[in-house]
Amino acid sequence: MSRISGTSMKPVLDEEEIWVLECIKEANLDRGFHIRDIIKKAKTEYGLSRSTVYEIVGYLEFHDLVKTNKLGNRELDPNIQYCVTCTSCGKEIPGNEYIKESGRAICEDCYLEGHQRIKFADPVAVRSKRLFRKQHGFEGTEGLTELQKEIYRFILEEGGATPEKISNLFKLTLQETRNQLAILRHCELLKWRKMGEEMYMVPFDS
Repeated sequence: MSRISGTSMKPVLDEEEIWVLECIKEANLDRGFHIRDIIKKAKTEYGLSRSTVYEIVGYLEFHDLVKTNKLGNRELDPNIQYCVTCTSCGKEIPGNEYIKESGRAICEDCYLEGHQRIKFADPVAVRSKRLFRKQHGFEGTEGLTELQKEIYRFILEEGGATPEKISNLFKLTLQETRNQLAILRHCELLKWRKMGEEMYMVPFDS
């Protein structure tokens, strides 16, 4: 069940509560909504039981997110603020700022990170990068960013490193790290190698 934010004193909704809230938003008409419609929708889309929906709607009513209008119907109160927890990073975000992604509520940073992945195994990217570097006369680390140069030098000195180690050392998210390593792979400066039970990035010519 959700909790109260320690900083804003707003209710922080959990995943199931967000699902029910999404169902209410879709079913909420000018005259309000019928809970039977929410129960049907929540069961079909998210597999929630009737009792769970009743419990969550009651909780939303307790925090005034749902109120009873003059016609005696329940309706969503858009003026009541709340927070949600990003299901990817765990950060609390205002209820009007989360992004719905495959049924999950995530923050903008996690959404952008998830949609900015650079593929390692991309022959077209490798050929394009090789041609680009040749046309500009780049060799070794020439043409790389300072961060990419530092990562490459570290792996060169260590003989290899896991993405997790690079991520921790350079204070990057794992996806940011993988993007940087993918670019170095496209430049044919690094490659994958299995060492023991883990995959390492090692110098390309090793």
